Amino acid sequence: MNFVKRAYLYTTRKKVRTILLFSIILIIATLLTVCFSINSSSNMANANVKKALKCGFTVNAKTLENGLDESIVNQILNIDGITDSYNLRSYTVAEYRDTNSNKLKTREDIGLKVYENAGRVVGDRYSEKDSYFTDEGFKLTNGKHITPDKKQVALVHEDFANSNNLSLGDYIVLKNIEGNSIEVKVQIIGIFTSTRKSDSEEYMDTTNLFENIIFTDLDTSSKLIFETDSNNCQYGDFEVNDPEELDNLISEMKKIENVNWDNCKITKNDSSFKNTKEALAGIQKIVSTAIITIFIISIILIVLILNLWTKNRINEIGILLSVGISKKHIILQQIIEILMVSLPAFAFSLVTSSIATKIVGSKLISSIANSIEISVNIFDWLLVSGIGLVIVLTATILSIYQITKIKPRDIFSKID
Repeated sequence: MNFVKRAYLYTTRKKVRTILLFSIILIIATLLTVCFSINSSSNMANANVKKALKCGFTVNAKTLENGLDESIVNQILNIDGITDSYNLRSYTVAEYRDTNSNKLKTREDIGLKVYENAGRVVGDRYSEKDSYFTDEGFKLTNGKHITPDKKQVALVHEDFANSNNLSLGDYIVLKNIEGNSIEVKVQIIGIFTSTRKSDSEEYMDTTNLFENIIFTDLDTSSKLIFETDSNNCQYGDFEVNDPEELDNLISEMKKIENVNWDNCKITKNDSSFKNTKEALAGIQKIVSTAIITIFIISIILIVLILNLWTKNRINEIGILLSVGISKKHIILQQIIEILMVSLPAFAFSLVTSSIATKIVGSKLISSIANSIEISVNIFDWLLVSGIGLVIVLTATILSIYQITKIKPRDIFSKID
């Protein structure tokens, strides 16, 4: 009887031993594959989160006499690493009138009344990028958003439009009341609504009530605030390609001449990136610790079990040696036995680890970076399977080799 057949007969006969060893290897392989896959996914998430999360900075130039002009903005955009996705904005308070100089109705039933028939005017290069639309729940219901090619235009709240019988195409007059009494006639090109109310309407200035806010283009706000047609603005929101370079890019921007940067407040908009990065780093630390711990425990467990089972087979090994079976064939028999159990276990672990990864991984990473798909990496599975095979084969060979060095007569004397 050759060693392959002996290995098959022993493996099928010792069903409890075979099932137990299969289960142990399957559990270890599954746990390690899950850990490796989550670690790989977190590395991918860490790389993709730079693209997924918009990071940048805001320049508050309100204290500058002329704010940010177009030449400064263009110099900022020419810095390598700063994207062409940006927005410029300004704020003032204006009185609202029709073209016949009649005051328009505003909401004044709640809040602190500082000015009558007035509201906040928001000048935007791109109105759809304004935080009122991205964060405060404003939604355009009719018409078009403000873009750089539109001049002397406005977006008004639907309640304001209804109260004053205004519609798309109508003209209104904005009269600045925070500085010089500059007037600009604008055409309504869009009507928006607020999908929720402000949290503190009763305490705010009536000009800041959502219904009293009007959005206009930078050309108009520049005339109202700076009395110029050069599209000057108070705030600039800029985005960067790599959040890791944010500090360096801000330092590079401050090298631009003819700007009193000490009087400008620069705010970094990278909190989401930092929070996500810290969360992913925490996950990677936990997973790395788990991988090391599982490796150590699995090696100790497999070595102890195989050594124990091999010692229980001393009598069988002694008989095989005594009837002329070579040590080589005895060792090969043990290797075939372990392969017959471990190979199916590692193969089936691809299925179990895929299921476990979706359950565990989605809770760990998907809650942080929803755009990242958690799945088993085939390379990770092959790596775990390869290392696992080396461990079980090494443990098997070492345990059986120690016994095969003993002479058959000595083996039987040890049994007695």
